[in-house]
Amino acid sequence: MSSTSAAPSVFEIPTLVTDRLILRAWRRADLDPYAAMNADPLARVYQGGPIDAAKSFEIVVALMGMWTLDGHGMWALELRSTGEFVGRAGLYIDLGWPGVEVAWTVRRDLWNQGLATEAGAAAITWGWEHLDVSHLFSVITPGNLASRRVAEKLGFHVQAENADVGPWRGQVLYRLDRPDGA
Repeated sequence: MSSTSAAPSVFEIPTLVTDRLILRAWRRADLDPYAAMNADPLARVYQGGPIDAAKSFEIVVALMGMWTLDGHGMWALELRSTGEFVGRAGLYIDLGWPGVEVAWTVRRDLWNQGLATEAGAAAITWGWEHLDVSHLFSVITPGNLASRRVAEKLGFHVQAENADVGPWRGQVLYRLDRPDGA
């Protein structure tokens, strides 16, 4: 019995640069700081609680795989001034999702500095330029007031309260319509 193997698919993940951030492909060096971020109970209070390094690794692999499967995904966030990993943001879709979500997570020591808003804005702009969708959305736990403020600063409006999206129950579903109405 013979087998043939095809060359692996390669999908180049674009790099976006904002005033303070670089949104880029994930690197192996991001795994430890991402795992540390995910081990922080306060940082993950609205995301189901802390997770370990193995689960963080699985998430990174899934986030990278989205680029190949869907042509979009989540970027690692790097501070331009220091080169350090500070979070993730981008365009996400999962089973049970009603469409493409804009999502963001920033390291807790950098909260309230506008980095999530800056990363979210870059992801939205890229999404409108590269995706054929009429709207984007964001799923946010009702008590996560900081993330809700980010969504509102980015122009999202509440589409539904107490929404069930994928495994998440009782969420606020925010929607952002394409500016050109397409």
